[in-house]
Amino acid sequence: MADLRRRISHLEGMADRLELREGGREGRMLAEMVDVLREMALDVEEIGANQVDLENYVEELDTDLMHLEEDLYARGRGPRRTRAEGVREADYIVLECPRCNKESSYNPALFEEEGIQLTCPHCGNIVYDSDEDCLVYENEEEPLTS
Repeated sequence: MADLRRRISHLEGMADRLELREGGREGRMLAEMVDVLREMALDVEEIGANQVDLENYVEELDTDLMHLEEDLYARGRGPRRTRAEGVREADYIVLECPRCNKESSYNPALFEEEGIQLTCPHCGNIVYDSDEDCLVYENEEEPLTS
């Protein structure tokens, strides 16, 4: 960015030395083009600074989300509530993806829903299809029914 600004400043200096503004229509047009380039360089710098701010903000959100996920899904279990609150601890169903072989935890209530497909959060492979009421495996001709 600084190089762009330096080069445009150099063009402005050249235009001033050549007195382009007083040099007829072409001179005025070239001087106006240099002014436009200067404004564009300033806008590009501002966009770059905003991009850096946005990247930092997204990184903070990602870190916060990671901590939240760690808290909620620690050791393959969902959020825990005490019996005093009148809610039992919900056990999560752990499935291994046939494509990437990574385990993922799913709320059992999802398996009771109709018209959904559960996908592996790691690779996006479908691991459960409620319309078929089965677990989906890539290497098998027939899916396993539950």
